[in-house]
Amino acid sequence: MSKSAHVLSITFLLAAVSLVAQVAGPSPLASEQAASAAVPATLMLDEGRADIALQMGFSATAAGGYREILSVAGVPVETKSRVTLSLVTALLDAGEIPEAGKVLQAYSGPKNSTYQLRVALLAVFERRFGPAKTALASGKIEELPEGDIGWWHFAQAQIADSENDTERRNAAYAQAGAMAVSALQRTRFALGQDLAILRRAPLDENRLNDLKKTIDAYQGQRIGYENVRYYAAGLATAQRVPEAQALLQRQLATVPPTERNTADQLRLLLGMIAGEKSTIGRNALKELVKSAQRQETQRLALHLLARGATTEPDRAQLRRDLTELVGLPTPHPIIEDLLLVRAQLALIDKQYAAAEEDARSLLGQFPGTPLKAEALGVRLAVAWDLKRYRAAADLSTQLRALLPAGRERAELGVLLAEAFFRASDYKSASDAYGAALSETPAVVAPGILIFQRVLSDIHANQLESAANQLDAAANNPALDPLNRWQAEWNLVKEMQVRGLSAQAAARVEKVLASGAQGVPEDLRIRLMWLRARLAFDTGQFEIAMQQTDELTGVLEKANGLEAGLRGDVASTSLLLKGQALFELKRDQEALVTLEKLRKEYQGSSAAQDSFLEQASQLEKRGDLAGAQRILQTFVDTKEYAKSPFVPFALYRIALILERQGLDRHLQEAYGKNVLERLVQDFPRDEMVFYARLKQGDLLRKLNDFAAARQIYENLVNNESRHPDVLLAQIALADCMFAQAANSAVNYEGASAIYERLRDLPSAPVDLRAEAGFKWGYALAKRSQTQQGQVAKDQAAKAQTVLWSVVDAFLLDANVAKQLGPRGRDWVARALVELGQLHEAAGRFDEAQRAYQLIIDNKLKGTALAESKLARFRPVETTKS
Repeated sequence: MSKSAHVLSITFLLAAVSLVAQVAGPSPLASEQAASAAVPATLMLDEGRADIALQMGFSATAAGGYREILSVAGVPVETKSRVTLSLVTALLDAGEIPEAGKVLQAYSGPKNSTYQLRVALLAVFERRFGPAKTALASGKIEELPEGDIGWWHFAQAQIADSENDTERRNAAYAQAGAMAVSALQRTRFALGQDLAILRRAPLDENRLNDLKKTIDAYQGQRIGYENVRYYAAGLATAQRVPEAQALLQRQLATVPPTERNTADQLRLLLGMIAGEKSTIGRNALKELVKSAQRQETQRLALHLLARGATTEPDRAQLRRDLTELVGLPTPHPIIEDLLLVRAQLALIDKQYAAAEEDARSLLGQFPGTPLKAEALGVRLAVAWDLKRYRAAADLSTQLRALLPAGRERAELGVLLAEAFFRASDYKSASDAYGAALSETPAVVAPGILIFQRVLSDIHANQLESAANQLDAAANNPALDPLNRWQAEWNLVKEMQVRGLSAQAAARVEKVLASGAQGVPEDLRIRLMWLRARLAFDTGQFEIAMQQTDELTGVLEKANGLEAGLRGDVASTSLLLKGQALFELKRDQEALVTLEKLRKEYQGSSAAQDSFLEQASQLEKRGDLAGAQRILQTFVDTKEYAKSPFVPFALYRIALILERQGLDRHLQEAYGKNVLERLVQDFPRDEMVFYARLKQGDLLRKLNDFAAARQIYENLVNNESRHPDVLLAQIALADCMFAQAANSAVNYEGASAIYERLRDLPSAPVDLRAEAGFKWGYALAKRSQTQQGQVAKDQAAKAQTVLWSVVDAFLLDANVAKQLGPRGRDWVARALVELGQLHEAAGRFDEAQRAYQLIIDNKLKGTALAESKLARFRPVETTKS
């Protein structure tokens, strides 16, 4: 038995109130991987987040996101290829041309049309137009994903521009804009078109002089301003940036108000030449966002500002600038873009409240916005990061509704399923995983989805459905052996927890008989160990012994098995064999087996557990002294001084001493060598709470209620979040009631606690029944110390409270099903006390009904109820 199992045993002994069965719970052989959610939802979400960042101009942030994804071990091949090409795009957009070339050179994925497009774009940026044309010719536009088609036309436009084919260039740019999948992508194409003049071949000195003469000749006219743009661009490409900036600033000072768009184009060029990281460039772009005549120009400037916000201080400043514009009395022409960029800035810096507020504001104020998908993406990222999985599920559903069938929609279906799973809505998760299987994205193997669906059914208490899913998928090649066996492992472990050991054993046999091809050796060995454990649980002790011996033989032949697992299997198998021998009353053989275990695997958990197991067997045989001696040997062994099993062993010693009953035994259990030792030597152990609780119980048995009360009050005040704190609360009430003879305050305090616990919906039914009985009993006893009408009122209230226990916990069929043995005992005691109160008041019919309920419901105390009823039956007389 594992330490966790021993802790559960303690909780049962204490009539614990917080036990919950766990799927694939703690086991010496449990694989963490076998019980974990393996769907890469976060991976999919991170890729979507980086995609949005790239669309909005945060190219450096997007590149960082793509690099993080690529650094994760086990990224699916298709995802790795796709993300690598996205990284190339982000680096090109950020102007990191050499780095983009390195990433593309290291790319090992398929050389498909998507890849050829990136090769062409890189070549365009490097002004290698011949290779760019070759790369485009090597791909097919019809094979490109929808989001890449516009970029194909954009590359064609750049090539045409290099060949001075103005008509073809303009047509290609127009096609790129027409094929844009979003307003954000259209903005990027327009920006690329403007930046193209800065990537042209440098103009020679004669051409620059000609442009200068034209500018002078047409000063103040539109044709002159157009030549200013080309002249400034020429100066910039000739590495004469200061001259270009000075020229543009002089010209901007002379542009008349009637030529607003001309001024905007000059200012945009100034921003591009100076760069969005410089003060001059940033100020020019900010002015454009604020007051440019055309919304398209405002979006271009905003995109550049976003691209330049590569550090947290930069992003904070941009957020402040956008806040000024958002707060203007008259709504800004591109207010939707401003809100989205500000939300994205906040998301990048993990300022989730601000990101959520802006995304909500955008969706609320502009329900028909073309930026709806991006805003929902921000909200989804916020919800996921904050572990608000129910909100994430709702947002995934909304986002899926906006997308056509394809990779992104399919991945959102998987993310929806995992959001339900993480929100503990396992029924919905099972349904969502089932739906995801119909459009499985390449990012996740179908076997993982089937595994997750089975796991969801297990968590949803749908074991039959889980079994049916596995049976139906047994011959499905999509369910790989590893995921199938891991799913079976979880199912049989849950069956074992639910006490369905026979069904669990049958499934294990079925799985093992199906063969182990493609299954890791460690998982097969785990299932073999579980088979032996299940045989033991179903009382097949001889078979359990045979199977542990078989497992030992398999271990000897196993190659490459991890050393830790080998030791765990070998040691726990010996422990299981020893337990089986004890059950077969072959005690001497059992002891020899346990001694072997302690000698060969001294430091193992199984070796330490063996002392507790041996003590349990001695207790069963009534040898309390022997059990205490074994446990004492264990806790005093130097090698085990810090063992996590020692606190439980000390607690067990205290229970054995308590069973012996004498005051000296109770004092010894409480004292420095037992429970106090546990508390002092293991202050952080989970057993400390129960040790303190037991110390309070022992003090009550020693009639030291003041000290006991202090212990309970400390637990209630300092361990308010402990799952079993209600035990301390009801014990405190018991202690106060014991002190209530001469204290109305103690009586009122105890009654208040009993009443609250009886009515506490989150409390287990057994504890609520106990609290209800004790409250009614306290009222009944209190009535006996009163006189006159006060006594009658107290007795009447006691009857009402006691009947409420019967009515709520016995007569309500749904609640009655939840009652455990202890709860039924408290209901029986309530009926006995109720019957006695009715008798004392002369209501004999009602007293008889109370006693009859005990008999009808087969509650504890049936003999007592029958004897009381016998007093009300007429005595038969015989005629002489």
